Amino acid sequence: MKITTTGEFLAVLPHQLGHQLEDCVVVAMVRDKVLGPVARTDLPCERDAPALAAQFLASLLRVEPELALIVGYETVPGASRTVRHRLHAGLRRAGVGIIDHVVVRDDSWWGACCRPSPRSLDGLVPGHLTGHALPDPSRVAAVAELVVNGSAPLASRDEVSALVAEDRAASAGVREALDRLDGACADTVDPVPDLWARVLAPEGTRGERFEATDDEVARMLHSLRDKQWRDALVACMSAVMFPLDLVDDASSMLLAAAAPAGPVRSATWSRAVLQRLLSLTRRVPDGCAQDAAAICTVTACVAWGIGNGSTAGDAVDRALWVRPGYTLAEYLGRLIEFQVRPRRQWSDVAA
Repeated sequence: MKITTTGEFLAVLPHQLGHQLEDCVVVAMVRDKVLGPVARTDLPCERDAPALAAQFLASLLRVEPELALIVGYETVPGASRTVRHRLHAGLRRAGVGIIDHVVVRDDSWWGACCRPSPRSLDGLVPGHLTGHALPDPSRVAAVAELVVNGSAPLASRDEVSALVAEDRAASAGVREALDRLDGACADTVDPVPDLWARVLAPEGTRGERFEATDDEVARMLHSLRDKQWRDALVACMSAVMFPLDLVDDASSMLLAAAAPAGPVRSATWSRAVLQRLLSLTRRVPDGCAQDAAAICTVTACVAWGIGNGSTAGDAVDRALWVRPGYTLAEYLGRLIEFQVRPRRQWSDVAA
């Protein structure tokens, strides 16, 4: 994906984050000429802006970016100023080059080209008072590439959060099925590899939705109580998060027999798996705390492995809300908080 202008960057950002952007500050980072993590924070009240900017800056610097694009999305003029300016100064002090420093408001944007000098963050030159119109995404080649690969930003951040929230219309039957299962086999765990193989299917073979009965969903959730099996599934869905060579032999044999296509080998494939996991996550009642925490954490691992920080964070939040102290969720939450990305890349897995 080639991006050469600020306008193209702005057109791509909603796809990178999964939703349309408003009242927030976004920092897109570049390392080795590759667009890396894109981080976002809601606009705080002015009193809290300095502290939030300092915390946000610390997480950005852990990524060790070479270049950064700073964008403030505002409804009220100047609402993002303190956070933007403090991030700009902190990144510069750390030796990070600033690609551009942009304000977006009312479908227009103002960048360095609109200001009196390259070092100025305030003021506008004649002819740039109204800024530039945001580009039509349909005319941006980089966006077209993302759309072809299935990207479709949601309307708001709230809609992203809803992707991992309980859908009460779909969860009641699963609760009843879990209750029956607990009564029948509370002391034994069936890994149901045949059901998980359907989640692991390559992209394009089952679509994004995962169709399963309430009883099947309950059996899948019950299987995650075996932490070795849970971790084996994470490795097969996202080998950048959990190395396959650490999977126990018994789980490896079960998965090899049930899923002949093998472990997920690309980010595109892992995205398809994530969509199926999300459909499972919404069917789990919050009241079934252990099961909700487990599926949310597996979902968070897969999301973080493909760079979807918003969904990963939301899934961890739900896991820890229903089951405080769930160990894997706590660990992953720290990785997200400190922007610790997987050491392995999908290109390594494919090789």
